[in-house]
Amino acid sequence: MEKGITCACFLWRIYEELRQQKEFFGHHCFKFLSIYIWISCGYRPLKTGIKRKNLRPGVEALVDSCSDQDRQYLHTVFGEGPCRNYLAALKQESDLNFKYGRKV
Repeated sequence: MEKGITCACFLWRIYEELRQQKEFFGHHCFKFLSIYIWISCGYRPLKTGIKRKNLRPGVEALVDSCSDQDRQYLHTVFGEGPCRNYLAALKQESDLNFKYGRKV
């Protein structure tokens, strides 16, 4: 469990670095976000998701880094189902956190 949390912290830092380098990596952020959502919804060999709390700051950074067009593309690609709902929830949560100055 500790190794998993350590790994999540490294991913979180990488995701935040991608946001800081958005001018160079911005067009790839939606790919990282889609993989995260896919795994979180249990689409992997063990059919279990991952705990979002360990990656939350990094995932918020990814959501912020994606353009509206990229999020719309993911919304379309995911179709109906858990991945699309999860994307909508992430965006809503990100908007609320931004609205209240990341104090939520």
